[in-house]
Amino acid sequence: MLKSESSRMAWFACGIVGGMMLSYFWPSEVALADVDRDSDAKFAMVTVPVGLTAGDAVFVLDFLTGRLYGASLNPQTAKYTQIYLRNVLADFGLSPDIKPRFVISAGALNISARGSTRKQPATGGVHIAELNSGKVISYAFPFSLSPRVEAPETLTIVDGFQFRQNVE
Repeated sequence: MLKSESSRMAWFACGIVGGMMLSYFWPSEVALADVDRDSDAKFAMVTVPVGLTAGDAVFVLDFLTGRLYGASLNPQTAKYTQIYLRNVLADFGLSPDIKPRFVISAGALNISARGSTRKQPATGGVHIAELNSGKVISYAFPFSLSPRVEAPETLTIVDGFQFRQNVE
C-alpha cells in the first residue's frame, strides 16, 4: 500500500513539473483592450491611448464643422488637463459646397519626438478618412503627466495616403 501511494505521489509531482515546464515554454499573447468608438449621423467619438502610465484621451469629431476636439484625463488629479483641437476639414482640401463624409478611428502610433520639444507624443493617434477626397490622414498629439491645466494644443499631421480618386 505504501509503495502504491508513493507511486501516485511521484506521478502527481511529475505532472506538476511537466505542466509548469509546458506553461513556461508555451508561446503567449498579450491581451489588449480594443479602442472604443461610437458615432452618430453628425459626430463620432473615439478613445486613444496616451501612454503606459496614463489612461486614454477622448476625441470628438463634429461632422458638420470638421472640428476635432479632444482632452486627456490626468490620472493624478482626475481632471482634464490637456485639450486638443484641429479643423480637419481644411486638411482634406474639399470645396465648401461638398458635404464631408468622415470616418474616425484610433490606433497605436509609437512615434518619437522630433526636434526640441518638452512633451513626448502620445503612444496613440487619431486616423480620419474622408470619402469625397479619398484620403486618410493620421494625427498625433503631445502628452505629459503634468497636473496643471495647459493651453489647448493643435494636433499635428503625421502622414496620409490616398485610398481612392477624388470625387470632385
